[in-house]
Amino acid sequence: MKSDPAISLEQDLMYAIVKQRYGSLLSDEQLEEVRASVIGLDGFLRPLRSFRLTNDVEPFSTFSPFRSEDSGE
Repeated sequence: MKSDPAISLEQDLMYAIVKQRYGSLLSDEQLEEVRASVIGLDGFLRPLRSFRLTNDVEPFSTFSPFRSEDSGE
């Protein structure tokens, strides 16, 4: 991998993990697409990481009751 100052250590590490685990299954072209995707994640992750949650904020969940197909209704 080329040394590019615009690429952070975190991006390098994420790409290295994917390459180590799946590199034997992917072509060079596919690995380059993965690398570009990992680099593109920075713009998406930065706003998410800037939003701070306190410990009293619970995860969002939805309740969907199970209805059997043969319930007779």
